[in-house]
Amino acid sequence: MLARRPVEIRAPPRDFDELIAWFDQLSSNLVLLEEYPREDLRFAVGAVDRAVRAHVRDFGGREPIRRSDVPAAAGARAALDSDHARFYVSLDQLAWSFGIVDREDHGGHRQALGQYGRVLTEALRRHRRDEQAYLAGGEPRKP
Repeated sequence: MLARRPVEIRAPPRDFDELIAWFDQLSSNLVLLEEYPREDLRFAVGAVDRAVRAHVRDFGGREPIRRSDVPAAAGARAALDSDHARFYVSLDQLAWSFGIVDREDHGGHRQALGQYGRVLTEALRRHRRDEQAYLAGGEPRKP
């Protein structure tokens, strides 16, 4: 169930996982028609964009894990890299959704932006679970 909780929209967390939770709550609040100023929404969308791009860049710069005891490590890395590539498309979609709000600001467009934000944060959360399993040497979730 969605619950409206206050979000410090101009204070996104530095920690990537906390930022995901922050944007999920902000998105949930948009679905419930929380009245955020458009400039604050622009700021939040920009913060998410920068954080996801930094995450993809940082993770992509890591050496792949090679473990003889985890034969799925190479496949898991490929799946994570594929997720990372899709996140660029997701960020474009997020910007597009905000652009609609920016041009024609009304409740339905804000709710659509919030719904997309929730979809994006769920994808990011699942991705982070797989990533943590990969880094710890475990198996990723099955599709």
